[in-house]
Amino acid sequence: MASDLSLFPIFERQGRSRTRFKVGYINREGRVILAPLFDDGTGFHEGLAAVKTGRYWGFIDDDGRTVLEPTLPNWCHFSEGLANLCTLKGNWGVIDKLGRFVVEPKYAYVGGFKNGLALFRVGKEDTSRFGFLDKIGTVAISAGFRAAGSFSEGLAATMVSNLWGYIGPAGDFKITPRFEGTKITTKGSKDTKAGYFADGLAPVWSGRGYGFIDTSGRFVTRTDFDMAYSFHDGRALVQDRGRFGFVDSEGKVVVKPRFAHAQNFSGGLAAVAEVQNGPKGFIDKNGDVVIEPQFFNTMSFNGGLCLVESEKDIGYINSDGEFVWEGPYVEYRTIGL
Repeated sequence: MASDLSLFPIFERQGRSRTRFKVGYINREGRVILAPLFDDGTGFHEGLAAVKTGRYWGFIDDDGRTVLEPTLPNWCHFSEGLANLCTLKGNWGVIDKLGRFVVEPKYAYVGGFKNGLALFRVGKEDTSRFGFLDKIGTVAISAGFRAAGSFSEGLAATMVSNLWGYIGPAGDFKITPRFEGTKITTKGSKDTKAGYFADGLAPVWSGRGYGFIDTSGRFVTRTDFDMAYSFHDGRALVQDRGRFGFVDSEGKVVVKPRFAHAQNFSGGLAAVAEVQNGPKGFIDKNGDVVIEPQFFNTMSFNGGLCLVESEKDIGYINSDGEFVWEGPYVEYRTIGL
């Protein structure tokens, strides 16, 4: 999850235990702006960060002022002025920045708002269906889809009768469902995925592999990748014969699939590993290694910094691979960075 470009959560170990820590915040130069006083915390989104005090969560602004007292059962973050929140009973709803429910927690799942709409799910997993809510909680698109993704660039992937297509904000199909929802392999069948649109392209299953379609639903790249993911930072992650590489927006392979592990580009860099479970480093958009493999876990670059972990340490590096903040490793739980 991308943070606002202001402050970044740090995790200060308490004693020798890796599971006991306090959360504070630094700026991009690594200077501590908010001392580690919170029991947990997320990155900033729309000027607010969720922080935990005791059992409950609230929100602070980037001056450290409490804007919502710790009364919430879980962390969440704001998107388009609203936040999707899960209760202790596992029901999802939506709150405003005063902590008031604008969508009562009655759904099996509610996603974040994108393009003014939020994905929701009703029913148990085997029989669940997906639809979309507007910002006042009205069902804008009824829950008639077997699977669905959030809106992006005015389109959302949805599945009917085991075929993926893409709808517009009114719920009408802009790309007719025609991409198979199941692929058959020598090892059996497996569900396919339809990605979201970015840079005018989205990855879908072609029948013999993954490729990228444009907003008319026409394939504009090769269609035989093992897997393909939506574009980030002008590059899309693809898998070919078990190895990972990257294509550009014209579908040209610009980084040959040679990695056992790879993550999406962010800030012009992507984390990669040459061997499975091996150390991770970073490449540039040409595939050149610019930060040598040395980390066992990496997040994304946001605001010029990336949270990384080694066996003994956790910290933030800049795009030159230099640590701006570093501390003893902790097993932080919140993923809302």
